[in-house]
Amino acid sequence: MGCAQSSTTAGIEAGAEEKRTNREIEAQLRKDKEALRTTVKMLLLGAGESGKSTLVKQMRLIYNTDTPYTTSERLSYREVVFANAIQSMAAVIKGFDLLAIPLPEERFADAELLLKADPDALYDEREDRMDLECVRAIERMWREEGCKKAVGEAHKYQLNDSAQYFFDNIARIGAASYIPTDQDILRTRVRSTGITEEVFRVKQYTVRVFDVGGQRSERKKWIHCFENVQVLVFVAAINEYDQNLWEDESVNRMSEALMLFESIASSRWFEKSTFVLLLNKTDLFITKILANTSRLSNFFPEFPAEHDGDVDESKRFMRKLFTSLDKHSIAAGGKGRQLYCHFSCATDTDQVKVVMAAVLDTVLNALLNEVGLL
Repeated sequence: MGCAQSSTTAGIEAGAEEKRTNREIEAQLRKDKEALRTTVKMLLLGAGESGKSTLVKQMRLIYNTDTPYTTSERLSYREVVFANAIQSMAAVIKGFDLLAIPLPEERFADAELLLKADPDALYDEREDRMDLECVRAIERMWREEGCKKAVGEAHKYQLNDSAQYFFDNIARIGAASYIPTDQDILRTRVRSTGITEEVFRVKQYTVRVFDVGGQRSERKKWIHCFENVQVLVFVAAINEYDQNLWEDESVNRMSEALMLFESIASSRWFEKSTFVLLLNKTDLFITKILANTSRLSNFFPEFPAEHDGDVDESKRFMRKLFTSLDKHSIAAGGKGRQLYCHFSCATDTDQVKVVMAAVLDTVLNALLNEVGLL
């Protein structure tokens, strides 16, 4: 009797434990399902130097408003800023020969110093500042009219878009105890390799943003990883219509971006993704169009020469160049998705805030439609 009762009690306890375990599993499954419903996966794609990484930095400023960058993170950017400044001036000095701009004899020593400087060894720990000789050399070089002329013709060689920003701010950047500002961080350029992820909280949603390296060697890593992303953001730098690739100077950057956009737009992996096209670096594009020294019609013969220098016509042309390549979109006569297109300037926080709000509203509305709440 005692044994039978003990066995029955053990069986009841085991059954109760099993039910409790099942309830916990079901609760976790419900929790996981709810998390999936409130998680947005966003994939940023585009050719190298299109501004994808700058957009991610902007999202940190916009959505992590309390402490977008800790003091230690800011300090870690110092050497990147230093390296960008000196590499940019070294590129300009090399551009003197290409552009047949004479270098004044009194600047020979400065040029030699900057060309030989190690970008990874510019921080003077004892003085807590960028190497002062290099700072002074950059200041003297930037005062030369030939240097400004070379920067004005940067489309003829490889130069960081933010070179002039760093030159204009070199005294502040080179000061003792310098801490990079938000704008300094936004302006830094480090080649993206592999896949990086940032997570942001937007309203009740968790937004996971994946930034994929834009150079050709990185692209093979894209497709198979992201079949189920809700939103695909393709970033194209429209100011680069007169520039060639960093990794292959025989290929026009805009031609490369268009080819890449078409291949992504036609990929079966992204047929169900919300598709957003950001025509980026619009500020630099407008400056270039108004200067009218690199005529759009010289690079795209189908663009009417009489519209060279016309900003609105030039923007309209660029938009159509890309949107006409998305055969799945309704705008191009397809039966599939809507292609959402925005002009952007990745270094302008206020403007990016407006653009990203529009992008996320589009995506979140699509999610609500999926679950039948709209």
